Amino acid sequence: MKIGFWMTAFAFTSSVATNVAHAQTLEIKWAGSEHLSLGESGAFAACRELGISKADCPVTEIPRADKKIFFRYGEILMSADFYNNPGEMYADKRKGIKHVIKCTHDEIHGDKPKTCNGVATLFSMPKYLGVVTKNYNHFGWYNMKDYVRYHQEAIDKALQSYELKDSNPAKSMLLLQQALIANAFADHYLTDAFASGHVRVPRVQVVEWAKANLEGFLKKNRGDLITMLLHDNESKNLRTGVEEAFPVANSYGDQWETRGDGHLQIDENPLDPVRLHPEHAVRESVKEVLVAAFYGQEPKGVFSATWMVPFSKDIPFYEKFSADYQHMSKMDFVNSFFREQPLIKATHVVRYDLGRALNAMPSIFAEFRKAVRKDIQTTPELSRRLPARYLEAFSNVQ
Repeated sequence: MKIGFWMTAFAFTSSVATNVAHAQTLEIKWAGSEHLSLGESGAFAACRELGISKADCPVTEIPRADKKIFFRYGEILMSADFYNNPGEMYADKRKGIKHVIKCTHDEIHGDKPKTCNGVATLFSMPKYLGVVTKNYNHFGWYNMKDYVRYHQEAIDKALQSYELKDSNPAKSMLLLQQALIANAFADHYLTDAFASGHVRVPRVQVVEWAKANLEGFLKKNRGDLITMLLHDNESKNLRTGVEEAFPVANSYGDQWETRGDGHLQIDENPLDPVRLHPEHAVRESVKEVLVAAFYGQEPKGVFSATWMVPFSKDIPFYEKFSADYQHMSKMDFVNSFFREQPLIKATHVVRYDLGRALNAMPSIFAEFRKAVRKDIQTTPELSRRLPARYLEAFSNVQ
C-alpha cells in the first residue's frame, strides 16, 4: 500500500478514530458518540410524534444481511464513518463493527477501556483507513448531496415496503429495515452538516488544488492533511486554541453559533441549539421514512430535515484565516493550527503546504462555488429537495 495512504490515514485516524477509540490526540467525535446519540434521540422522537410506542418503534433491531448482528438506528448512523455506502454495511460479514460500537457506548458512559484505542480500531475495521481518506461526502455541500441521494433511496424502499405490507409481510419488513439502514447513512451526512468543520471547509477543492500546485510526492495525501487542519480549527480561537463558536443560519431563518466535533454537549442547557437542531433534523428525516412505510406517502418538494441545515454566516474563510485578521505573525499563525498535532507540526513540508493553501483560498473557494453551481444545474433533484436559501448560500460560499 502506498506510503502516502498510510501517512494520511495515520493523521486522520489519530484524529477521526478517537470517536470510538479514544486516541489521545485531536478528537473528531461528532462521528462517534455524538452521531450515535443524535441518531437514537432523533429516531425515537420521530416515533413519538407519529404516535408509535417505544416498544413498537422499528429502530432498535435492524439486521444486516447475514442476520448475525442487529443494530440500533443510532449505531448504524455512527457506523457510516466505517463504510462507503449502506449496501456495503448491509452486506458486511465481519465482526469488527461490534467492537467499534461497543467502544462508542463505552465512551458515552465515560469508560476508556484499553481495547478501545486507535490501533484496536484499525485491527477491528482494517478497511476503515480506505474510507476515512476518501470522506469527501462528509463535508459541506457534498454531505447534503449524499443526504438527498440516500434519503430518497430510503423513501423508495419504504414505499415498496408499504406496497407489500399485506401481500408479503416478511418482504415488507425486510424492505423497511433496508430503508432504515439507507436513511441512517443519510442522517450521518445530515448530522455532519451541523458541525463547524463540516459546514464550508472545501475538502474536495483543497485536494484538487494540492494535486495541481504542490511540488514533490504525495500531493493528494498532503491535501488531505490540509483539510484536516482546517476542519479542526474552524470554530477555534487560533490565538488560544480554545473552542469558541462558528456563526451559522438555516433556511428557516434561525441563527446560532455551532461548534466543532467533540463539543456537541459541552453546554448543559437543554435548549442548546447546537444539540437541538441536528436532533430535530434526524427526527424529521426518520418521520418521512416511517410515513412512507406505514402510510404510503412520499414527501413532496423540499425534504423537511434540510430546512434546518446550517450555512455559514461568518466572515469569508480566506479573510478569517489570515495572519493579519488574527493579529499574529505569519509563523505563529501557521503554527497555531498544530497545537494538538505536534508530530505533524514537526514536518516542515506540512507547515509549508498549509501556508500556501491558505494563501490560495480565494481561488479555492472560487472553484468550490463553481462546483456547487454546476451540481445545481446538472442535478435537478437538488433544487427540488433542498431549500432555495441553502442553494443560494452555497452558490455564494466564501
